[in-house]
Amino acid sequence: MAGDVGEDDLAALGRRVVEDTVRFVRADFELLKAELARTLKRVAIAAGLIGAAGVFLLIAFIEALGALPAWLGPAVFGSTWLGWLVVGGLFMLVAVLLAFLGTKNVRRSFSQGKQTFNTIKEDGEWLRGLIRPGSSES
Repeated sequence: MAGDVGEDDLAALGRRVVEDTVRFVRADFELLKAELARTLKRVAIAAGLIGAAGVFLLIAFIEALGALPAWLGPAVFGSTWLGWLVVGGLFMLVAVLLAFLGTKNVRRSFSQGKQTFNTIKEDGEWLRGLIRPGSSES
């Protein structure tokens, strides 16, 4: 009988299917690792470029801030040093305002945290009061 397949042939075919599947999964995993490495490299390069852009933007901002009192002083006050003094004073006012707002937010957060803690503590005491009187275990 030419159509009969022996158990040895089926076992060999099964081994080949398993080996091919293992090879396929390993190849797919290697492809995934290669794509992941390529993607991470692109992300690292992009992050470096964005970081460099941020540095150049910071330098440009500092240069613009330096040009402001140099222009404002002679044009408005008639003296360069007075322009620097006024711009420095404005920055100091902004810093004090931001520090005040930040301190206010921190204090509010702490007071809300204390209220939350007290509420949880009260809820725990209430729950213990419910459990103790009706409890048959002592």
